[in-house]
Amino acid sequence: MSTATSINSSGSDRLENWTRRSQPKIEIYLEGQTEGHVNSYTTGESIDGTITVTVDHETRFDEIEIVFEGISRTTVERASCPGRTGSQQMFLKLRQPIDETEYPTPRVLEAGRSYEYPFTFVIPDRLLPQVCSHAKKNAHIQRSHTMLPPTLGDPILASNGKTLLDDMAPTMSQIAYAVRASVLQKPLVGQGVVAIAAVGKKIRIIPTVEEEPPIEISSSPSLCTRKEKTVKRGTLRGKLGRIVASSSQPRPIQLLPPSGEPTDTVSTVATVNLRFDPVGDEQPPPLGTLTSKLRVNTFFSSGPWEDFPSTTGMPYAQIGCGLYTESVPLLTMCVASAQWTKQSTAADYIRRDSTDSSASDSSVGPSAIFTGDTYYTASVVVPVTLPASKAFVPTFHSCLMSRVYALDLSLTYHTPATNIMTPTVSLRVPVQFTSQPKSAELLKAALGVTVTQQELEEFFQPRNVTSPTDFSSNNVVDVGLAPPEYSERLSALRASR
Repeated sequence: MSTATSINSSGSDRLENWTRRSQPKIEIYLEGQTEGHVNSYTTGESIDGTITVTVDHETRFDEIEIVFEGISRTTVERASCPGRTGSQQMFLKLRQPIDETEYPTPRVLEAGRSYEYPFTFVIPDRLLPQVCSHAKKNAHIQRSHTMLPPTLGDPILASNGKTLLDDMAPTMSQIAYAVRASVLQKPLVGQGVVAIAAVGKKIRIIPTVEEEPPIEISSSPSLCTRKEKTVKRGTLRGKLGRIVASSSQPRPIQLLPPSGEPTDTVSTVATVNLRFDPVGDEQPPPLGTLTSKLRVNTFFSSGPWEDFPSTTGMPYAQIGCGLYTESVPLLTMCVASAQWTKQSTAADYIRRDSTDSSASDSSVGPSAIFTGDTYYTASVVVPVTLPASKAFVPTFHSCLMSRVYALDLSLTYHTPATNIMTPTVSLRVPVQFTSQPKSAELLKAALGVTVTQQELEEFFQPRNVTSPTDFSSNNVVDVGLAPPEYSERLSALRASR
């Protein structure tokens, strides 16, 4: 019995070695590839390159497939019982058409020859509607889920591939793009084709993302854009008044496109508006320091999100979802020099009735205890600059995961007889991350053709897009079709080069 086992093992090894030697060798070359770097692209750019196929001996084949694909994968720890559950969604799959005349006749790869096949893929700005076919509770989910998501969750792809940067995504969620090439062969028994050799090359995608309407704070209980606190003279002493802090969503932080030349610092500015309603004729408290942090939330799920995720509600582990949060320190600044300005309600009424443009739209409303005539206001401008030690991606929502950001702003102030703990008022405001597009001139120069802006926009349309119909397994079904005019445009592009 042991002898038979030994013979079978030996035969399997010989067969495996013979099969390994017979596999074709495939190499993928990308235009503009730099040694040690990962190619990065944005919306509308073309991925150009060539695959080379070589063999050690004559090899029969039926087709060579070149695809550009985008896949998202999630893994969630189960709360009800030990173990994990997860999903995989192939949300994008573009196929490179290869003309029959480009194949050898007969379909046999000869030893000592190199077979080259060029490819061109254009990064689409949207996915086909079939990608998001699940149930939805929000009318805007369909639009958000069919936007192209950025590369996420791979340190190699977080920047240019030469420097490992943390994009603050958990190991349980990943969005990856790759160009894959396969040599396909029909089996002797059965139908379909099998890959006798396959290889892939990762690339980084940072799509162009435009500014969205401000987030509705009432639908996000975890956010806090206004806070009131009672200002006391000290422990077990009387009240000085009530301080109110308020802020609104700042302008979005615009990330540079891949390979973009930084012309200025990637940043935005948040403004904290303050109001002090005194008890009697008390003076406002002196301000201390303001600390800002960036709160990075990554949501992921084993099933498609039916609504925009929130950081509050049912524990995510109980419903097959997960939330990973990381806090990035930004700035600690002294604001003791901020000046309080004395105001009165009578003067406010006069300004409202006049056409004086000095009336401020950012004024803070009165506190819950305000009944007098005099109050004080102040404003603190908070610059927000991203650290270079982290990699940031645009805000996005996809079927299986989302990335959102918020600013945590904490302001300290001083009161008499306060020696143990410095009183603090804290806010949390949402902030969007967008990605700047490359100019049309740069795109046309990269294409090497002279076209109008309208023709350029018409050319950048998606081709074959794959959409999964089952989010609970790794089975993926092709349901997309290539636009009928794509082959003509591709031929025109090649002829112009």
